[in-house]
Amino acid sequence: MFQTEEELVERLVHYYQKYFIVKELGVGYGISDLVIVRNRADLLRFLEDRKGVHLKHIDEIKVFEYIRKRNGVDLDELVSKHFISRSKMKYSIIKNLEDVGAIKRGDSKYYRTPSFKLFSPMVTAIEAKLEDWNKGLAQAIRYQRFANKTYLAMDEKYVHRADKSEFSRYNVGLLSVGAEIKELVKPSIQKPTDSFMRYKVSEEIIFKNEEAKIEKHNLT
Repeated sequence: MFQTEEELVERLVHYYQKYFIVKELGVGYGISDLVIVRNRADLLRFLEDRKGVHLKHIDEIKVFEYIRKRNGVDLDELVSKHFISRSKMKYSIIKNLEDVGAIKRGDSKYYRTPSFKLFSPMVTAIEAKLEDWNKGLAQAIRYQRFANKTYLAMDEKYVHRADKSEFSRYNVGLLSVGAEIKELVKPSIQKPTDSFMRYKVSEEIIFKNEEAKIEKHNLT
């Protein structure tokens, strides 16, 4: 039915339009063709509160979370606990956390700024393939690092080739996409296997939103 994977993705975008959708989101384990955030209202409030400010790297999220859970942390402790060079910790990670208002310094220690929060979205990640289900399944499994549910979406013309037992085995959903979209294998909801990557999703969404605003401004 579809000539390209892009056409298949656009069909999915139309189908899931009531949710918050991001196309081609990279979080460190490949680029998901489609990320659907189901707690849309909560995400929109988070985006409004952040006003475009975001954490750039997963190490910043890890360090922020470490500081958040403690009542003051000095630089030596941060370096020893994260196996990051002193210069990178101080001049890159700490600097950006201070610049965005995530942490503040006092008495040679770093403290979390109470108003700065991370957001854990309810994510469904979808990989789209016309016919290569093996490659698509492998990619969808990787998305479980940051997603609550993952799917492989295939053209209805070729989806019969997929081994459904393999999808059930790895808790990956399977979608048949055509004039109708059918859920052939339903995955169960699970926690992302990487507790930090769930936060990286929302930070990348902020980045993509700001990037889109700049692009739109340049076109006007």
